[in-house]
Amino acid sequence: MIAGSWIAIVLLVLAAAIGTWRAVRRSSLGDRAVALDTIASIIQCGLFAGAVITGDGILIDLALVLGLLGFLTSVTVARFLERTGT
Repeated sequence: MIAGSWIAIVLLVLAAAIGTWRAVRRSSLGDRAVALDTIASIIQCGLFAGAVITGDGILIDLALVLGLLGFLTSVTVARFLERTGT
C-alpha cells in the first residue's frame, strides 16, 4: 500500500506541474482561479497520501483545513467574477 502511495505522489506532482503551467499561462481570471483550486485539491490529496505513508493524523487535519479554505476561496472568486462581469 505504501508503494501505491508513492506512485500517487509522483502522479500528483506531475498534475501540480500541469496545473501551475495553466495558472501561469496568460488566460482569464476564471481559468486561473480554477487552476489554483485544482492545485489546492492536488495538495490536499498529497497530504492524504502522506498520511497513509507516515501514519500521522495531523496531515489529515491539514488536508481538511485546506479543503475548507479552497472551497471558501472558490466561492469568493466566483462572487467577485459575477459582480464584475468578467
